[in-house]
Amino acid sequence: MNDEQIPPRPDGLHPVPAPPAPLGPEPAERPRATWSWWEGVAVYLLALVLGGVATVPVLGLLDDQDLANFVATALAAIVMVGVLLGWLSTAHRSWRAVVGSPRPGRWGAEVRSGIGFGLLLYPGMVFGVGLVLNVILRAISGEVVTVPEQVPSDLSPAGVAVAILYAVVIAPVHEELFFRGILFRGVRDRYGLVAGLLASGLGFSLIHYIDGPWAGTLLLMGVMFFNGIAFAWFYDRRGNLVANVVAHGVFNVIGLTLILTLG
Repeated sequence: MNDEQIPPRPDGLHPVPAPPAPLGPEPAERPRATWSWWEGVAVYLLALVLGGVATVPVLGLLDDQDLANFVATALAAIVMVGVLLGWLSTAHRSWRAVVGSPRPGRWGAEVRSGIGFGLLLYPGMVFGVGLVLNVILRAISGEVVTVPEQVPSDLSPAGVAVAILYAVVIAPVHEELFFRGILFRGVRDRYGLVAGLLASGLGFSLIHYIDGPWAGTLLLMGVMFFNGIAFAWFYDRRGNLVANVVAHGVFNVIGLTLILTLG
């Protein structure tokens, strides 16, 4: 006899063997978002208003205007996160499964992945995408293009401390929760990945609008548009916000360090 397999016969004497069982459990299908993108945007706008109202007392209490602005910005973001979590917990109780969290034993891996992605993303966005957009906008405007000032160069020590806390912790949690966990998923799960990436990038660019010369403002918003797409792609790959929050924090640490040391 030889080792060749005998082809199956129609009389069933040599049935086709069943395919081998998979080596591990099949990955569970990611739950779909139960909210629509427009519902998420409406709640975000409401949270934006409530956050703005909460900052009014702060702006009147502090004499240091730059410090007051950063404290108010941080407070508004905290209020907005509270409003978003309250809405999700009340109207969409399965939101934790939808947004995703690391599996047991994977937290360290997600943190390391976020650190690595943030370290790669900053030079890619600033020295890659930023340079290309700068050349285009400079050719159109005929002037040197610089982004508007995001952090004052003469911040007090208290202002620097609040700026670091906001950039490293508060902003990444606030922005990743909405722009990736809520907006991206609300669009992606109904209209596909490309639509979700574009929506996340557009929303992320709009929230980073700073008044200034039009070319500089467009440069900042353009970089943030592609940055938002990159963060959404990373979130889609990892399936949880932990890695994204870490990557976002690393990105902001690099940027803030350069602003404070070179500004």
